[in-house]
Amino acid sequence: MAKNPKAKPKSASSKSVKSDISSDNNWQPWVLAATAFLLFCTGLSNELLGIDDHMATVDNPAVKNMDLSTFNLGMYAPLTWLGYGLAYMIGGAKPFWYHLMSALAHAANVWLAYRLLLRLDVRSSVAFAATLLFAIHPIQVESVSWIAGFSTPLFSLFCLLSALFYLDHSEKEEGSSQHYALSILFFVAACLAKSTAVMLPLLLLVFDFFWKKPALASRKRWLGYAPYFLLALCFGLFTFYTRAAAGVDVGGEANSYSALERVLLVCYTPLLYWYKLLVPTSLSVYYSFDKVNGSLPLMYYAAPVILAVVGFAAWRFRQTAPYLHKGLLFYAANIFFALPFYSVGSFELCADHYNYLACIGIFYLLVSGWQSAQQGFPSFSGGIQWLGRIWVAALVLLSLFQIQLWKDTISIVSNAIEKGYHQNGRMYEARAIAYANDRKDLASAMRDFDKALEINPKLADSYKFRGSLYGVTKQYAKSVADLSKYLELKPGDTEQYYNRGLSLLNLNRMQEAIADFTRTLEANPDFARAYRARGNAYISIGETAKGDADLAEWEKRKGNER
Repeated sequence: MAKNPKAKPKSASSKSVKSDISSDNNWQPWVLAATAFLLFCTGLSNELLGIDDHMATVDNPAVKNMDLSTFNLGMYAPLTWLGYGLAYMIGGAKPFWYHLMSALAHAANVWLAYRLLLRLDVRSSVAFAATLLFAIHPIQVESVSWIAGFSTPLFSLFCLLSALFYLDHSEKEEGSSQHYALSILFFVAACLAKSTAVMLPLLLLVFDFFWKKPALASRKRWLGYAPYFLLALCFGLFTFYTRAAAGVDVGGEANSYSALERVLLVCYTPLLYWYKLLVPTSLSVYYSFDKVNGSLPLMYYAAPVILAVVGFAAWRFRQTAPYLHKGLLFYAANIFFALPFYSVGSFELCADHYNYLACIGIFYLLVSGWQSAQQGFPSFSGGIQWLGRIWVAALVLLSLFQIQLWKDTISIVSNAIEKGYHQNGRMYEARAIAYANDRKDLASAMRDFDKALEINPKLADSYKFRGSLYGVTKQYAKSVADLSKYLELKPGDTEQYYNRGLSLLNLNRMQEAIADFTRTLEANPDFARAYRARGNAYISIGETAKGDADLAEWEKRKGNER
């Protein structure tokens, strides 16, 4: 039978991808997922940190009461609260269960990331190596080992599922309503885990126009994008509104940059991330963009030029090295909304966990370039292979080290301070609170509180905790001074009137102490200790009847104090 001269042979890459998705490689994602899980199991004994962990879990009413209608710091993430709630039901405040949950979520994401790359027609060898980097890279430690960061692997899991079902939908000319509905459903779930998931529609556009041409008819494809973008817009605006309504500072000191400086920050940030992906030796829980003599360093001004050169190279070599623009666009779609155009709060200009999903694009680019270098320079192929293997081995060691840095608050905060990041004094404050709670090194706690307030005299909690320490160490006059400054900044914290009253009591300033105890009881009549303290103060100044009445009230209420 004669061959049809017009028939086009199937490409070798198409055949290889089909075989890659076959059962021949079913073991690979499981090996990758197991590797990720075992790596992060080394951190299962890490503590709950003083950086948001308690606030996100054991002090979060949505978690303790399983009330999924509750907001926390103006954020609505009911599926994240549900995950925390499950760990709380099993183990209460024991950090093991929260860490186990994060490690399992990361392992699942590794499995899904490998399948996603294969669905995007990536060769199995590239997909395996890129996913291995996604599994073990040190920049992932913040997302997985930080209990308060659990929302990142959780929303990523739902995003990966949504993307996979979208690809199932788009591989047919008429589409698949079932797969489309599942994709939308998982996208909504992702947004209910963390609002950062609003980036997914951009990623789907990148897949359709730059990675894998869909079979789905053009008109249906464009109509199909609309629900994703509409949902993304609604969730994004909702988050800004709820954060503002909760009194959370939208931007704060982080928005003190000029328009030009913001452009420079936006251009500089991905360059900083790429450097940390290549050389992850100086990772920190916090990064700052510090001015020198009132202006940003020269590197920030060079950043737009460098980005333009990278973009031009990706376009120039789009035919001979398509992995350049594919990898960069994958990264850009995921990171775009996390770039510092504007900041919600003061802790979000730059963070490792923003790279969690985005880094897949860079790892695909690096592995593809590494393999191309071996093919382009066959005489150096062996050396290039060994350099890659040494780098991967170094990444594993650095990840193990980084996981141990997250073992407690003092360790991770000290690491940030040593690298020159103190977040306008807040890192010193966080470490001081950890020292104070530990009660083993009160001198170090005092030094850090002093340093924090020297840098930023508006750190209210530093006055509160230092004032409490002054009370413990019987420096009552200093305790009163600090608690008074705290109450000027946060007059609604009525419990601190009680604490200040105790110090005033020890200074024999009875009338002032009684006034503070009364202020506490006006706000919280069930604060039993305040009745006892006020009763003793009344008795000491001769008002026995009032004192006996307060002590009787204390006896009645002391078992029900809250």
